[in-house]
Amino acid sequence: MLSARTWKLERYAKQVKEWSHTVATPQEPVTLSILNDHKLIVAQGTSKIHESLMLWESTTWIKGVRKGAAILLMIKSPLSDSVRKIRFKFLPDNESSAEAQAVECATCLNAYFKFEKEYTKEAFSQFQQEPLQGTGKKLLISDMSKMMMNGDVTELLGELYSKTVFPKEQIRHMLTLCLSDPHFPGFVVEVEKLLKQMNSQSSTQRGSQ
Repeated sequence: MLSARTWKLERYAKQVKEWSHTVATPQEPVTLSILNDHKLIVAQGTSKIHESLMLWESTTWIKGVRKGAAILLMIKSPLSDSVRKIRFKFLPDNESSAEAQAVECATCLNAYFKFEKEYTKEAFSQFQQEPLQGTGKKLLISDMSKMMMNGDVTELLGELYSKTVFPKEQIRHMLTLCLSDPHFPGFVVEVEKLLKQMNSQSSTQRGSQ
């Protein structure tokens, strides 16, 4: 799949409890790409993917801040109240500075979600407390897997989880590609086994409490 635009990064960082940093090297460059199917990818080298975010309708769960040659994204989880942060520092290219690269990237991303003028604790707290559209429910991964297996997604989770952000024509194209792959049926079988295993483990844990 071709990239709509790719930028070279000096470093990529993510915050879980503390910040962890991935620094680009000549052997393993770090890049940020916005693909033609509206997906944001942060990759290292040729085989490692650090981030894969679908940007369709992301305005309620992603916000950004640009400062100089760096961009900070705040990403809200639909399964809890948590908000994680990821940060990119850009490299210059032969034609423009690192800051110009960051400005260009922020301009592209601003088509999907809002960029704040600056990061403040107050703005972060407000974003964290804003409800996601479609549901106020908080879920565990095990709950999600059980509902998917039982077909209860629409009834129990509301519009946020029962509707995809993928355009229908892209879904048709993806499905055609999947069905043309001789390994796809085996993949479906393994996914179903894993969902059943997760449901079984969840039921056992709850029964022991």
